[in-house]
Amino acid sequence: MPGVRDATGLSFPAVSSAMDVLVELGIARELTGKRRNRLFVYDRYLTILAEGT
Repeated sequence: MPGVRDATGLSFPAVSSAMDVLVELGIARELTGKRRNRLFVYDRYLTILAEGT
């Protein structure tokens, strides 16, 4: 999440909380199952990218 933090200027706790909300809403999905260095995916975007492949 350092990339999001740097791009937005938000603090790490703010970015982490926002990502948790996106996961709860079903918008994003966490892939790693870890507490640190988590990786998130936006499934709708991946579906669009996968069309035609």
